[in-house]
Amino acid sequence: MSTPNDRKTPRISPERKAIYYVGLGLMVLGGVLCAIGFVRFASGGPEMLMPGFLPSGMPDGFGMFLAGMLLLVLGGIVSRIGARGAAGSGLLLDPDKARDDLHPYTHMAGGMVKDAVDAFREDQPPAPQEVIKVRCPHCKALNDENDKFCGQCGKEL
Repeated sequence: MSTPNDRKTPRISPERKAIYYVGLGLMVLGGVLCAIGFVRFASGGPEMLMPGFLPSGMPDGFGMFLAGMLLLVLGGIVSRIGARGAAGSGLLLDPDKARDDLHPYTHMAGGMVKDAVDAFREDQPPAPQEVIKVRCPHCKALNDENDKFCGQCGKEL
């Protein structure tokens, strides 16, 4: 059985990791802006954090909430591109490149299935082996195949 270190596992490039983390950062920033905008909108209080940010006539906090939602969506798209690659996320329509981009995940899924099958096989009792018995011609008792004498009457088989 091979260990994880024996197998050649595909790696995700550092550039894709960086894009993924930038997307996560945008999502966190968007979530914070959404929360602040929601609280300001719900409280209806004065503009404390960013005076002059909102155009006139818009409720307090609503613009910040919308900006946060936009950053959440944008961050989700960027992190998906970083995780799956440009072709794997559907940004580029190239099936061969998509297969290469998604290879770390399909390789991981295949490894997880193999691990589950191996664990299932370990939990199963061993298959019973076929046992051949010989009937004694004198008393009709069953004896093992390699016995020379009957276990019940003692006569030669």
